[in-house]
Amino acid sequence: MQLEPGIARTRLAQENKMIKMMAAVCRRPGMTHAEYCAYIQHVHGAISNENPVALRRYVQNHVFDAAFGSASETAHAMPVARDSVTELYWDNPDDMAATFAHEHVRTKVGPDAANFADASLSLSLVAGEAEQPVMQPGRASGAKVLHYLRAAEGLALPEFFERWARAHERALATEPVAAAALRRCVHNRQIPQFKGMLAYFSAKDVPIYEGVASLWFDDVSSIGAFRAYERALLAVNADAATSFYRPAQSFFVYVTEVPIYERG
Repeated sequence: MQLEPGIARTRLAQENKMIKMMAAVCRRPGMTHAEYCAYIQHVHGAISNENPVALRRYVQNHVFDAAFGSASETAHAMPVARDSVTELYWDNPDDMAATFAHEHVRTKVGPDAANFADASLSLSLVAGEAEQPVMQPGRASGAKVLHYLRAAEGLALPEFFERWARAHERALATEPVAAAALRRCVHNRQIPQFKGMLAYFSAKDVPIYEGVASLWFDDVSSIGAFRAYERALLAVNADAATSFYRPAQSFFVYVTEVPIYERG
């Protein structure tokens, strides 16, 4: 496969200077998924919008399907319920810190989570975005996949990020159906120095994920092409020389993006 001229080598994968927090959330007991999605969009989103403080952008990703762990397992080794993934963007780390320190966030936004979330299962990471090359770039507003990856045991973060990026390119080269359907890919790379801030969203004793891939497809009918892409990643990962993640502790969700706030 030939990547679009100039894209692979110039790596469009230049780091986005913004910083973001991603929080995967499970609904609280007794709540349906539809009730949960309605609440976080119309009630929790409205509370946040009363005072966005220093937020640049706020997107909710409402889950409509998912898979957890690896098909090679016979039993689940992790929680199998994620109802949404929140993405919060800031221009810089100081803005992020100011937002979480603000009285409105501490006294209204944060406590409201008890009305919809099972806090014992929430997980989050602080990340920077790295754009990845795709064969047929398009409008990133259709169906979306969020692929949560745990780095291979003992693999340093820089090596994990590099192997992950190479695995992405190999997946496009070996799976033409996936390559033709994928419109955009972003690698959300963990920024480890902000682990201390994860207490705002994360439960105790939940794993810290080193990366999350955001992959956009045209619509729900084409999002299934992700499965071919995933198989290619697994094939790369099966080789000890190129192994980069732990499938048994990784998962993906199919989501619909719901924009809540964006500063003009």
